[in-house]
Amino acid sequence: MSNQIISARYAQSFFDLAKEENLLQEAKDDMSLIGRTCEENKILDAIFNNPNVTTGKKRGIVRDLFAPKVNNLTLQFLLLLIDKRRVVLLRDIAQQFGNIYNQYKGIKVALLITAKPIDKALKEKIRAQLAGFFFCSIDLQEKIDTSVLGGFKVMIEDKYYDATLANQLTELRKSFAHTK
Repeated sequence: MSNQIISARYAQSFFDLAKEENLLQEAKDDMSLIGRTCEENKILDAIFNNPNVTTGKKRGIVRDLFAPKVNNLTLQFLLLLIDKRRVVLLRDIAQQFGNIYNQYKGIKVALLITAKPIDKALKEKIRAQLAGFFFCSIDLQEKIDTSVLGGFKVMIEDKYYDATLANQLTELRKSFAHTK
């Protein structure tokens, strides 16, 4: 069985349990924190993947790292992953949990790519425009790409909108080429 399928099953099980316990929002916040921590901390990933590090040491690391910051249900889930030797999938499980949560809540994730950070008001305007277009809530995530000279790109699901200066110049070139 592939790791993606296993991760999805664990994420769905944890989602169902959190929903049953009325801790869905807390679990979502915890899994976001865990996913970010795993993404940013390569040493943690190496520890989880190292078969020479005992289960007891992994449990201690997880308790030290996450116990003060996460809900008890989430902590017990993490310890279960260690016991079942599935903690190596933790980052994927956290990502799958986020996907399941967003689908349940009707939230679509949009990626906004700009050359430099934009102000909050403009982000909110873009979020509102996308929410009106897609008839749902939008989780707008920002990515900085210095190759974007001006304007922005938005990616949501399989849709891609390019409002960059480079794209506008390309379109202008095409229109001049057709008028010759």
